[in-house]
Amino acid sequence: MRPARSEAGSRTRPCGRWRGWSRRILAGIALGLSVPEGAAAQGSDAADGPRLEREPAAECCLVLLLPVGARAVALGRALTAFGTPDAAFANPAGLAAVEADQFLVHHTTIAGQATALSLILTPADAGTIGFSYQLLDFGEIENTDEFGRTVGTLAIRHHLFVASFATRIVGGLAGGVNYKLYQFKIGCSGLCSGEEVSATTHAIDGGIRYHAARFPYLQFGASVSNVGFALQVVNVQQADPLPVRLRLGAAYEALHHLLPNRDIELWIALDVEDRWRALGDPVASVGVELVANNAAFLRVGYVPGEGVGTGASVGIGIDYSRFTVGVAKSFAGATLEANGDPVQVSFGLRLE
Repeated sequence: MRPARSEAGSRTRPCGRWRGWSRRILAGIALGLSVPEGAAAQGSDAADGPRLEREPAAECCLVLLLPVGARAVALGRALTAFGTPDAAFANPAGLAAVEADQFLVHHTTIAGQATALSLILTPADAGTIGFSYQLLDFGEIENTDEFGRTVGTLAIRHHLFVASFATRIVGGLAGGVNYKLYQFKIGCSGLCSGEEVSATTHAIDGGIRYHAARFPYLQFGASVSNVGFALQVVNVQQADPLPVRLRLGAAYEALHHLLPNRDIELWIALDVEDRWRALGDPVASVGVELVANNAAFLRVGYVPGEGVGTGASVGIGIDYSRFTVGVAKSFAGATLEANGDPVQVSFGLRLE
């Protein structure tokens, strides 16, 4: 993922109308979230009201690009070629490889608390159907009056609902599609002088994946994500375009010549990502996964650049009976929280 840069200005109200508009809201701006200027900076007089005039962002809603799931984080997001239940947040075509109904929970600390839930269903002869929901919670910010008394609180939330469908097309070729409903919301409890915001948009992802039975040690994938309507926070002129991305991925199992029984596998994955609106400057990421008896997993990854989701990452995973557990730690090039690098935890249950 390309570096996420913060260009937050210095127009914060000096008399302390907002308490805590520091790390978390600046983190939101750094992620390209469409925070209206009235929420990020107040005028010198409360009677002036919030300033809502601003230029459209180059891209908004970069939370849509954050990796979801311990495996995705540990592999540096090089997940495009894999068949996995986490594919709802990567390449939806990968869901076609899921063979059993599953329920998954992912949790991480980024700039706030991020939790994602997925229900993957595999009805007979109907492909794979998935329903996912992600909440990114930036916490609450106190709203104070001129005397420093708390009169209300603002809650900053990002909601994402994903409906997925994937199926095998022919041979080892599979395809998939996501429908996304995304909402950015600033909610109020108490007195907030009209600073509440609710903005909603829609998008789709599409992808293909190829994994032929004749070549079990090779996998390929391609996807386009976040194709949809600009997010309108204030008006049409200030609407912000979504971060459309193209991804190509390949994965190769490197030990099949030495260990034909495949008790131990070593997968090397490479993804290349480019911006739809600025093609020609791709970013590559790499992931390595060591698998023992398809039950224990050791993962490392790397994404070049600076910002959330870049840098090195490591993780482990366990698959036992009907349960899967994964933990990943990202050593990001730049973090948004002062308490250290984010950790992603995933839990899955096969509904057999």
